[in-house]
Amino acid sequence: MRGLLVSVMSLAVVQLTLMRAWHSDTADPTAQLETFGTMQTMLSSSEGSGDVILQLKAIKSNPSYQPKKEIYASKKLFQDMPEANRKTFFAHSSWICHVMTRALRKLGWTRVNNPKDAQLIWTYTRMKSWYKSLKPWQRYNHVPRTYVWNHKDRFAEGFRQYQKRTGADLYFLPETFSLNDEKQMSEFRLRLLNDGGVNQPWVLKEPNVNQGKGITMLAPNSDALRESYKKGEEDDYIIQQYICNEMTWSKRKFDTRMYWFVASTDPLVVFYIDGYARIGNANYKENDFNNTRDHLTTHTFLGEEGKGSFDDLAEKITERYNSSSELQKRIQDPVVHVRNQYKEAIGRLIDAFKDKTFKTGNDMSAEDCFELYGADFVIDNDLDVWLIEPQDDCGMDEDHYLRLEMHHNIYYGMAQILEEIWTKQEKGLPILPIENPGMWELVYADGWMYQYEGYKRSAIKKNCG
Repeated sequence: MRGLLVSVMSLAVVQLTLMRAWHSDTADPTAQLETFGTMQTMLSSSEGSGDVILQLKAIKSNPSYQPKKEIYASKKLFQDMPEANRKTFFAHSSWICHVMTRALRKLGWTRVNNPKDAQLIWTYTRMKSWYKSLKPWQRYNHVPRTYVWNHKDRFAEGFRQYQKRTGADLYFLPETFSLNDEKQMSEFRLRLLNDGGVNQPWVLKEPNVNQGKGITMLAPNSDALRESYKKGEEDDYIIQQYICNEMTWSKRKFDTRMYWFVASTDPLVVFYIDGYARIGNANYKENDFNNTRDHLTTHTFLGEEGKGSFDDLAEKITERYNSSSELQKRIQDPVVHVRNQYKEAIGRLIDAFKDKTFKTGNDMSAEDCFELYGADFVIDNDLDVWLIEPQDDCGMDEDHYLRLEMHHNIYYGMAQILEEIWTKQEKGLPILPIENPGMWELVYADGWMYQYEGYKRSAIKKNCG
């Protein structure tokens, strides 16, 4: 049996060497994509057979829309930048920081051993004590106060207050109630007993845990569901509408992790990029609520869960679209349709929490920070997207080849954007347009927000249970 002596790092180096992105100067959202074709690299086995074990495709450009809006930092930043510290970075030695280290080195940045000497500081763990010691010319990859939306109950309440203030159509949010709030608990009781809610499945969640923990499925018309609103009297629970009629991936349940990137908070500039799919490891039975674990896609401990690239996801979306004449009547491009919903959901998330998390001028100023985040979604068979929750801790394992390409797109593009924005802030230039966004797409810029124009979701949805 042949042994392959190829490390993840080796693959990543080949990845960075071979992949190129074409960037357009146009801001036309209808501009055509351009590719350089398909490339292959030969990675030999230990016996020198020359077998092709990895095929890399050139990156497609994605010249997305940017508003014609002049936005500037509120003051001239980086004025006291020492030339000796320009384009220097500090990164923890943890393997999970390697992907950003590769991107920065590729762009000519120099690694230093002391965070006090670095213009860019990159750590996996948030070091809260570092915020107050940052110099005016330093930037740290953790924005303070993400807890205001990273806890499920605060996320739900923040959007509830945002909807009251703005009247926005938050079509992408599942119906959610905080059971430790007396008014919401009363609203849920009425929804359950007087408005058909008892005939639908719901999900009971502890607000401050992740990775599939603290979740209980509540079946329609079950005793547990009828008694659920009493939970809030003792514990901080939320209860959320379970999404029925979900798309499946070869009969398995899946969800999607997309990414967003706060590149600047003065002015507030945020980008979106395609992520990947997380696929469960058993055939999905939507109407069987006996085992909560069967309704999870990650951390089930039932064997290895699958992963699919965005290209794989696009194929699944297109297959679903081609199987439905109804979808073909109302949707022109199914993949763009799904992506647009992702982008608007993230834009709304930024707008809802901009004054709580992404605000400059306090003791722990977000002005000195940037950060990469995730957002988890499910897609139903109507190709409607649902935002389940955002994530401020994005595990960036490289356990699948598809993640090498994805990480290159994410981190190399991030590094380019940061360098361009910081140069413009230092020189007092307008931030937009971003000339080198890579595969990132702008979704928020100083009050401008991406919106999926003309999209109106039907309130009539198929039930399950």
